[in-house]
Amino acid sequence: MFIISLAFTLITLSMNTFAESSTLIKNEESCFRGPFETHTKWVKFLESKKKNFDKEKFEKIFTEQRFNKIKAKLECKDFRYEVDNYTVEGYYLKPRNLPNKKLPVVIYNRGGNAEYGYVFFGKKLQLISDIAMEGYIVIGSQYRGSSSRFIANNGKDEFGGNDINDVLKLIAIANEIPEADTSNIGMVGWSRGAMQSFIASKSISSLKTLIAIAGNSDTEKALAWRPRMENVYQDRIPNFEQNRASELAARSVSKWLDKIPSAMPILLLHGDKDKRVNVEQSKSLAAQLEASKHPHKLIIYPNGNHGLIRHREEMTSEITSWLKHNLSS
Repeated sequence: MFIISLAFTLITLSMNTFAESSTLIKNEESCFRGPFETHTKWVKFLESKKKNFDKEKFEKIFTEQRFNKIKAKLECKDFRYEVDNYTVEGYYLKPRNLPNKKLPVVIYNRGGNAEYGYVFFGKKLQLISDIAMEGYIVIGSQYRGSSSRFIANNGKDEFGGNDINDVLKLIAIANEIPEADTSNIGMVGWSRGAMQSFIASKSISSLKTLIAIAGNSDTEKALAWRPRMENVYQDRIPNFEQNRASELAARSVSKWLDKIPSAMPILLLHGDKDKRVNVEQSKSLAAQLEASKHPHKLIIYPNGNHGLIRHREEMTSEITSWLKHNLSS
């Protein structure tokens, strides 16, 4: 009996060890740690790191009251996960104290490339936390190639290439969050993140809605308007010189609009003074969606820049209203 009992114990321990090792979410830590534990520590950290830090301006935007409210109402986690044999960083925010309640999932796709556009702590406390506060689990990837300074096996950003797998893997990651309803998913993408969202949507037939903020829909036309982005494409996209036309088309939703979920409502937001992505990119996509009778809405913000700085409140209200209408809760 002792031998049988010992064998059973060893098998159980082995199974538990396997279960732990098969967990997709690795190295999970609270975002509210170290210099971000309190508002005071955060301000002191920024003062020590930024030479021309404007404390007065910062505290008008990120008040201590707002910081404490977000921390009290939301859990914020940073983590690592494996994709294509690379180690990639991710994060998620979710409402606290909601036992036994399933929540819709919003995948947030950031802009930029490589380290530029990395979602630092402060970014998590802007639109991302605003969405989570409305009762959503918001999850995002930093994308491969953004963390190579401290992750040796971080891969290389391909600007809409295999890094799309970093986005798609988030669905499986979300399955490990007990409150996440992964049958009820929407996406929000800003700038390059809009491209990521459209490409990823081709592989997610059940995606309920997509919100594209200041995104390109035709990269060939975008390059004609902003030629210096060619340097980014040459640096990021494998074999770009040899396959220029096909690689640009692969990153242009206007070329394969029929491949995205046909019933997925799309919200397009853009500022008409955007100097990085021409507003015509959203206008022309809206015209295509209209012609194909694809459900959508286009909002152009007068005098709005790429970051829609002057329109943050109305933009956030539009996004949360759209999600409430298109994601059941």
